[in-house]
Amino acid sequence: MTEPTELSLFHFNEGAIALPAAWKDLSVLVLSAADNDKSGISFTISRDVIPWGMSFSQFAVSEIASLSRQLKDYQHINQEEQPHPAGKTIVSEFSWSSPQGAIHQLMMLLELSPKVLVFTATIPGTMSDEQRQQIRVLMSTFQLRDPAVSGKAATE
Repeated sequence: MTEPTELSLFHFNEGAIALPAAWKDLSVLVLSAADNDKSGISFTISRDVIPWGMSFSQFAVSEIASLSRQLKDYQHINQEEQPHPAGKTIVSEFSWSSPQGAIHQLMMLLELSPKVLVFTATIPGTMSDEQRQQIRVLMSTFQLRDPAVSGKAATE
């Protein structure tokens, strides 16, 4: 363990904890629809770091290409840059086959250089136009914390 002077405050929903400053936040938030909602929809928020020498656009293309090779029966539906108050985004929509059946996903990559936040909505089967619109609205509501806090929300 490092010296206490090398600790950094890591914030999460329930509070904060002092961790070694060199640790990286690789946490994934997984949210699901209400108990009485039988849609099976889930929403995840994860983090990544853009490798040195790579632009956000290059990173997004690389990540999406990686998914296309890893996911069985991957089908590209749409990909576009979307304006967002928090930063540049690339939104990708695709479907694939899991052992449980067809999966439809809408993923938004948000540049917070050198970090990237990845928001992914997952629906079993096919996403309806109404679901797609509601998910896009949810994604558009993301707001950064106070910059002084957001930089420490995840240790580098």
